[in-house]
Amino acid sequence: MTDNLPEGVTVHSVMGSWYREDAREVVSAYLREHALPDVIVAHNDLMAIGAAEAAGGVPIMGVDGIEPGLQAIVEGKINCSATYSSRGDMVIATAAQILHGEPFVRDTVLETTMIDAAAAYPMLQQNKAIMQDLETLHIVKTQTESKWQQMQFDRIVLSVFVTVFFGLFILTLGYVLFWQDRMQREIRHDILPQLEDMQEAIQLSRKDEAFANRLHQVVEDHLTDPDLNVEYLGSMLHLSRTQLFRRVKAVAGKGPLDYIRECRLIRADQLLRTTDMTVQQVALELCFSSPGYFTKCYKEHFGHLPSER
Repeated sequence: MTDNLPEGVTVHSVMGSWYREDAREVVSAYLREHALPDVIVAHNDLMAIGAAEAAGGVPIMGVDGIEPGLQAIVEGKINCSATYSSRGDMVIATAAQILHGEPFVRDTVLETTMIDAAAAYPMLQQNKAIMQDLETLHIVKTQTESKWQQMQFDRIVLSVFVTVFFGLFILTLGYVLFWQDRMQREIRHDILPQLEDMQEAIQLSRKDEAFANRLHQVVEDHLTDPDLNVEYLGSMLHLSRTQLFRRVKAVAGKGPLDYIRECRLIRADQLLRTTDMTVQQVALELCFSSPGYFTKCYKEHFGHLPSER
């Protein structure tokens, strides 16, 4: 992994056990014998949070983009996280090729998405919405199982009555069949439509997550483009102005222009912290109308002036 690093870059690797507490102890032990590193890359988000607790102030990247990691990015504890598809279909296909003695590709590069502060909040909101939908789906499923258990109980009662009191067989059977039919109608007309609605809502939430990723990528790629506005963004995403406002508001909680300005401010803060660029240069680079307007927007977003960073 280190063969392609630039000259002079040194990578130190320390072993943890995938847990937050272990990562904190390992990094603390490392820092007792070494200086602060320039950056820390953890193998998952929980380890990244533990590393941040031990090495505050160091840029830290996690992996997986799970909810604790997204929350840590929003709160500024870690800087970013990477997420990728495991591509289980490719694993199965490769196993089949090996089994049949066919040629197969040994190394596969998975597409990776980087999640920073601008993308973490909408993804966190989407995750919370999906979890709420799943909880509702679980409640509906429990209700369904309870009704089916009731039906099973009625059948057992029927068997007992048939065996012990043959004379009551017809009456008991009619009673059970009546309630069974009523429960089935209730399931067909009430519970099944709810399940379908929940599944549709989950699918829509996943589509919104994909749109949020696409929106973030397009905006990030054109932050220094002075033509980046609502019309230009809509044309790149193939949406009308009305559709763009509605969808951006749904996934980001704000309008397109506010979202673009927020992304530019986050990039500006990174440039001010990591480069020698002046406030005027950063304002010009990110297409703010004037340094004064940039300073005003920066203070409203971060709570302090650019020069006080």
